[in-house]
Amino acid sequence: MEIVLRNKELAICVAIGAALVIAGILGFREYKKRKALSKDEMSKYMGYGAMWMVGSMKSYRIRSLIHKVLNVIGILGISLSIVSSAYLVGRPSYTEEVTTGVQRRDIFLCLDVSYSLYALNYDFVENLKTVVKGLDGDRIGISIFNTSSVLYMPLTDDKEFACEKLDELEQYFINQKRYYELYQKYYDDITDEEEEEFYDLIDWLLDFEAGTVVNSDNLGSSLIGEGLATCLYDFPSLEDSERTRIILLVTDNAENAFKKPFVRLPEAADLCAKNDVVLFSVFPPEDKFNEMNYGYDFDELSEELEDSSVKTGGAFYIADDDFDTKGIVSEIQSHEAMQVDEIKETRTYDMPKTPFIFVVVGILALALARAGGAC
Repeated sequence: MEIVLRNKELAICVAIGAALVIAGILGFREYKKRKALSKDEMSKYMGYGAMWMVGSMKSYRIRSLIHKVLNVIGILGISLSIVSSAYLVGRPSYTEEVTTGVQRRDIFLCLDVSYSLYALNYDFVENLKTVVKGLDGDRIGISIFNTSSVLYMPLTDDKEFACEKLDELEQYFINQKRYYELYQKYYDDITDEEEEEFYDLIDWLLDFEAGTVVNSDNLGSSLIGEGLATCLYDFPSLEDSERTRIILLVTDNAENAFKKPFVRLPEAADLCAKNDVVLFSVFPPEDKFNEMNYGYDFDELSEELEDSSVKTGGAFYIADDDFDTKGIVSEIQSHEAMQVDEIKETRTYDMPKTPFIFVVVGILALALARAGGAC
């Protein structure tokens, strides 16, 4: 790492100017001292006994030595401050070439946030947080849907921000679960405290879900195909083929449409395949599916989701006891990634810390010398 001065000429001028000022001050003080101790002045003190004997006293010699040492410290402190100040004014810095813009994959997490999936979504998001930071070189985004879709987090490579958004979703799924528990007790043995909590949860959920239940009274809920298709078009510059794009869909595929949707799941998968977007999907285990989706066929819906995923080149998973979020991420990362052109840029970093410390040390040294009566 080579350190250079960005304002070299200014640093030299400051150093010379400061040196001349300090030299002038010291020269003037020395002139006054010598003038005060000229022969004419010394003759006035000759009648005060043998003052020459003072120089032979041990305590005098010690104090004289201390005074000389302090003078040296003071001079070194002044010199260090001048040099360091000039160096600091010159803006010491170093330059490095940084490679940026290498984004191997764009990954969208597409979550069906209907209430039948709060347990699966919670577990998945909780586990996903531990592996998000391992998506080195990849960008991640989040789309959530029920009746309608919301781009919850655009594609970003800021892993800390992604984890913060996942934390928010985790709290949302916790509140969904608590609401479902209180709802089941509402007409039975709910306490006054629980009833107050229930209405607070309703207010919180209505605010959070405002974008995902637009016109749900007329359209229904869990519009899987429309949710997936909307997520697909959340990718920026979809026609750009020099990026690997992946959607990770979590759903039970239990569509509850009151009218014919604009897009069904197989059609949305065809759109993904057409645009070279790979679909990985996660489906709840059979016991959880049957518990939350009365009247729906587990085999039929899971097979439809699996077929839709496979035809895009992706994979299908059931979140049973052997399910591992890290395994999905590993498979996504092993998926062939298209390389994009590297972007190289030169960055310059200032380094003021060290010279500033030396300036302070020099000032402290001078202050010490002055406190001892030197300089």
